[in-house]
Amino acid sequence: MKRTERHHLKEDQMATGVHWLVELYQTYKREITLVAGALVLAAVVFSGLLIIRTQTRSVRSRAIGEVMDLAAEVAQKPEKLAELEKLAAKGRTSRLANMELAKHWAEKSDWAKADSYLGKLPAGPKDLLYYQAEDLKAQVAMGRKDYGKAIAIYTKIGDEKPKTYPLDAARFRLAECHELKGDTATALELYKKLQTEFPQSYFGYEASLKLSKLEARK
Repeated sequence: MKRTERHHLKEDQMATGVHWLVELYQTYKREITLVAGALVLAAVVFSGLLIIRTQTRSVRSRAIGEVMDLAAEVAQKPEKLAELEKLAAKGRTSRLANMELAKHWAEKSDWAKADSYLGKLPAGPKDLLYYQAEDLKAQVAMGRKDYGKAIAIYTKIGDEKPKTYPLDAARFRLAECHELKGDTATALELYKKLQTEFPQSYFGYEASLKLSKLEARK
């Protein structure tokens, strides 16, 4: 086939294709317009949601940073407590601020005040902050020598096996509760289990030290 003929053939094929597309558009003009409009709307909505999510995360990060900065200052500047309490009353920062206030008073062994702030925390979601709060509730109970309550909390954490919270920490605290309660046999059993299951972790190492001390007392 000569070059000129091939060129004309390609032009004819292109013309036929364009003609077919024009006819298709004219036939389904309404449907094509609706689909195109829907796609444009979906793109606009998606872009809007993406912008809102980005802005929300930015605002949340600033709010978290503000709470953490205040919590760090409170130890040296008690007057900052009032500012932290204001943040504890707001929706976006209330969980974290109440948690930090509870930590502050627990460190001062003021169990009543620590418990009052922990009581303001919601029951969920069961994220890292939730389990940190549960841990602190158990520590407050231990401070009050309410070992039964602390044991119940740590047992519950162990049963739930959260992915967001170190299980070896909860099990170590549970063993400590039994030890402080005077239930040495159970404490020894829990320390041994912890040492076996988490030999390379910090709490696994601490459990081995506890075992040595408890066995030396026999």
